[in-house]
Amino acid sequence: MQSVARMEEITRALPKTAGGDTALACILFPVVLSAPGSFDRMVSIATEYRDSLFFIFISDDIPASDYKRLVQTGGADWASTRGAPEEIVDIIARVGRGVSTADVGEPTLTEPVMVAFLPSAGGVGNSTLAIEVGIQIKTTKRTRSRRVCLLDLDFQGSHVCDYLDIEPRMQIDEIAANPERLDAQLFDLFVSHHKSGLDVLAAPRNKDNAPDLDAQTLEVLFRMIAARYDLILLDLPVPWFNWTRQLLSAVEVVFVSGLNTIPGLRQVAQSLTAVRAVERVPAKVAVVLNRCEYRLVGGIARRKHVKNLLGSEEVFYVRDDVENAVQSVNTGIPISVQGHGKVSKDIAPITLLASEAKPVPAAVPR
Repeated sequence: MQSVARMEEITRALPKTAGGDTALACILFPVVLSAPGSFDRMVSIATEYRDSLFFIFISDDIPASDYKRLVQTGGADWASTRGAPEEIVDIIARVGRGVSTADVGEPTLTEPVMVAFLPSAGGVGNSTLAIEVGIQIKTTKRTRSRRVCLLDLDFQGSHVCDYLDIEPRMQIDEIAANPERLDAQLFDLFVSHHKSGLDVLAAPRNKDNAPDLDAQTLEVLFRMIAARYDLILLDLPVPWFNWTRQLLSAVEVVFVSGLNTIPGLRQVAQSLTAVRAVERVPAKVAVVLNRCEYRLVGGIARRKHVKNLLGSEEVFYVRDDVENAVQSVNTGIPISVQGHGKVSKDIAPITLLASEAKPVPAAVPR
């Protein structure tokens, strides 16, 4: 990497002809978007030198309309200051393959697998389970090539990005009122990238104005997601909305999360009944009991209660590990990355079930 004081120091050594075989040089360009005329100057620079240079502009944030103007020059892209290292690597790799954001357009629709994590109540660790499963898929040799997206559907109290120490970037309000606005360029701006390779779609917390999503908005959003990923992990909120049943009808696997207490098990049982009442029952419905108490002898505590209240349901148990859970949250490093074996081992069979799920037949409406 080399620092230069003036553009002329770079351009003097570069060919002026377009369409040659010379590789584009990538320029990292920190900017202050609030400065007068700053953005217009960025667009002008990117347009002028796009035949020989590719600019990666770095700033805290950028409006969606400005981002679209930038990438339409064909000579620039943008990276957030918080996610800059991973995003810059991704942009450079794309430029090296000769593909710019402006050229991506609307990818061909694929048939991805959708796996839902459904909390039976608040505070049961549903988001943590979804995160750990996603991280394990992306860090396991057998599945690391999967294109995995974690979609946080809690638009008021999202905290997935807090746990991963990345920036939530999905501005759901921008498409709720006008879903047709969502194109490939705007969608790419919404994606947060974790260094494990897991992509996250999550909205900044907003308690004041919850977006009123309808089926059309979700259809547009999922069309974009389906074109880019083959495995979609859904982190569902506790309340059910007018789209929850429709969404559950389209997934292959549902994990109902809860706690191993009498009230917790009753909440799980009620959630299971609701899941099995949707129009198309998912192919696989399982229970994950989080923060379980382990005895020194005899394994999981209160297994008899689980049997009495949940009968023959398939149940996964994840042990309670307060110390490592707190460390994970405070450092932004998932437990599966820290390498603490017991909890990771408990989550491994859940990950296996999620990664081996098959898409529904094409004849079934999604």
